[in-house]
Amino acid sequence: MTRNLEVIGGYTNGGWQPLDGADAGDQDALALQEVASRALREELSLITNAENLVVLAGLGTSLGITNSKDAGRTAPKMSDLWADVEKLASFAAVKALLSSDLVEEQNLEHVLSDAQARLALNPKNTELDAFVQEAEDVVWRSCSFVDDHSEVEGHELFLRKVARRSTRLQRTQLFTTNYDLAFEVAARRARFNVIDGFGYGGQDFDGASFDLDYVRRRPHEPLALEPSVFHLLKLHGSVDWDATNAGVRKVPGFAKPDSPVLIYPSSAKYQLSYQQPYLEFMSRFQIALRQPDVGLIVVGFGFNDDHLVAPIEAALRSNIGLRAVVVTPGARDKKRSKTLAWFEKLIARGDRRLSLLNGTYDDLVKLLPDIPARDERDAHADRVSADGATRS
Repeated sequence: MTRNLEVIGGYTNGGWQPLDGADAGDQDALALQEVASRALREELSLITNAENLVVLAGLGTSLGITNSKDAGRTAPKMSDLWADVEKLASFAAVKALLSSDLVEEQNLEHVLSDAQARLALNPKNTELDAFVQEAEDVVWRSCSFVDDHSEVEGHELFLRKVARRSTRLQRTQLFTTNYDLAFEVAARRARFNVIDGFGYGGQDFDGASFDLDYVRRRPHEPLALEPSVFHLLKLHGSVDWDATNAGVRKVPGFAKPDSPVLIYPSSAKYQLSYQQPYLEFMSRFQIALRQPDVGLIVVGFGFNDDHLVAPIEAALRSNIGLRAVVVTPGARDKKRSKTLAWFEKLIARGDRRLSLLNGTYDDLVKLLPDIPARDERDAHADRVSADGATRS
C-alpha cells in the first residue's frame, strides 16, 4: 500500500481520511484508519453487488504488468511514446512544419493531431503521411507488450473479485481504453469466459454477440448460467484487431494485424468513437450508466478523454441510483482534472453516491471484497427454499 492512501466519501464526513501511514503508537489515528477502511470496504461491497456493475479501466491498470522473459517489456506512458516518436527520422523531416509550441510541449497527442490536421489539408504531403504512419506504428508496437510471459496476477485477482458475481445479477461490463491484451490473458488463465463482441467463432466483430450468454447444459437438469463470465468492451480498439473488407477481425496469437484498428492518441478520438465498432461500445457505455441500480468503478483513468467523461458526468447528474468509486494516485493533485475536483465538491456537499480513493490499481484490488456478499445471501435463499420444498 502507498503511504498516501486516502479516501473521501460520505462515510468520511466529506473530508479526506488516511487509510495507512499512522504511527503504530497512535491508537486514535489507527482507530480512525480502521473505521475508514471498513467503511470503504462496505461501500465497495455495495458497488460490486449492484444489479449492474460497470468498470472503466484506464492506463493505470496496465502500468504494473511485468514480463518474466523480457524485463523491459512494460506498459508505455505517454512520455515513453513521445520519446520513441521523437527519435523517428520522419519526425525530424516534418518537425519544421508542425507548431513549435506543440512540439515544445512534447505531447504526442497534440503533435499527432497537428500532423493529421495538416495532412488532411495537404493529402499529397508524403513526409507528413510517413510521419503519421510511423508514429502510429510506434504506438501499436509499444502497446503490444502483453504476451504469454506477462505476469497479470493482479488482473486475475481483479476479475475474480468483480466478474465472478451471482448469476442473478447482470454480467459485469468492463470497459477499457487500453489497447493491450492484459484482461484477455488474465481471463484465459483464470478460466473466465469473455463476451467481447467477437461472437460466432470469436473472429469477426458483431455487436449483437453482447446479447448472447454462456450456459451450462447437464443431462436431466435445467439450463444454468455460467458464473465466470463478463463483458469486455475496448473503447479505443485492440492490438489484435484487424480491419478487413468484411469488417473487423481478430488476428490469432500475438501477430500484428495488417491494418490495426485503434483510436490513436489525437484530437480525433471524439469523432472516431462514434464510428463502428467503437460506436457499439460507446452506446453500451452510455446505456449502462443510466440503469436504475448501477455500481461504477473507475480505475487508472485520468478523465482526459472528453467523449468518456461526458457520459459519466451526465449519469451522475441524472441517475440517483448510481454509486461510484474513482481510484487514481492523482486524486488530490493540484493538476488533476476538473471532473475530479467536481467529484470532491459533490462529496463535500453531501453526495453519498461518490467515493474518491487516492491510490493505485493494486490498492483497489486489495481493498475489494473477496466474496460478493450477495453470493452468500443467494446460497442461503436456495438452501431455505430447498428445505421448504422438502417439507411440503
